[in-house]
Amino acid sequence: MAQSPAFFYSDDDAVDYTPAAAAIGGDVVVSGGIVGVTATDLAASEKGSLQIEGVYQVPKITGAWVAGQPVYWNATGDPDSGDAGSGAANQNGTGVYMGIAVQAQASGDNTGLVILNAPMPSTQVAVTATTNGLTTGLIPAGATFATVTSTNADHQISLPAGYIGQVLRILVGTTACELVSAVAADKVNEVTVGATNELALTAEALYTCVYTKSGFWIVTGLTKLGAAQAALVPDAR
Repeated sequence: MAQSPAFFYSDDDAVDYTPAAAAIGGDVVVSGGIVGVTATDLAASEKGSLQIEGVYQVPKITGAWVAGQPVYWNATGDPDSGDAGSGAANQNGTGVYMGIAVQAQASGDNTGLVILNAPMPSTQVAVTATTNGLTTGLIPAGATFATVTSTNADHQISLPAGYIGQVLRILVGTTACELVSAVAADKVNEVTVGATNELALTAEALYTCVYTKSGFWIVTGLTKLGAAQAALVPDAR
């Protein structure tokens, strides 16, 4: 059976766009789940184009940005400088995935540089558990896969400040360790981890940590044979 052929359509970095309401050149819009920037002013129902590639300077909410990490567009977000509710970019996972931050931005910066629709980053890191989960025990922000070395089952590693939708996998080495969070108020499986509680991670197991909403991680585990671990509940240190 022959495959139906695919035909070259365009090598442009823009797609057709017809706004329902008038748009101004430079407006950030979401069309079909894709974030783009209008190339020119467009009247309502006037066919034009939407830029979907390139580096753009966009309005951002108040809050620092980490270079190389995902940026999201919230159409009703409050820009650091501008009309409230007019739309703004963020790194807290609110809205539609927009691209990758080109550089770090300070909390009070009015704008940030974004590579539109760049692939979501995948970052592998190696961490070493410590007595308090700091220094080498801190999993970097934006990491997606962490391999852990520990010399003591009571030593700790720390989850980073997460962004909504972040999926972080942790592979523990031949010695177990404990999991806490760098954000003291964050919860793992509905239990606050940090100052008073920690989650025991067993040796040679694989854990999947999903940041589901602000301040909440859901963590599940697989043994080295691939069997699902029972519900994981942090306990007192």
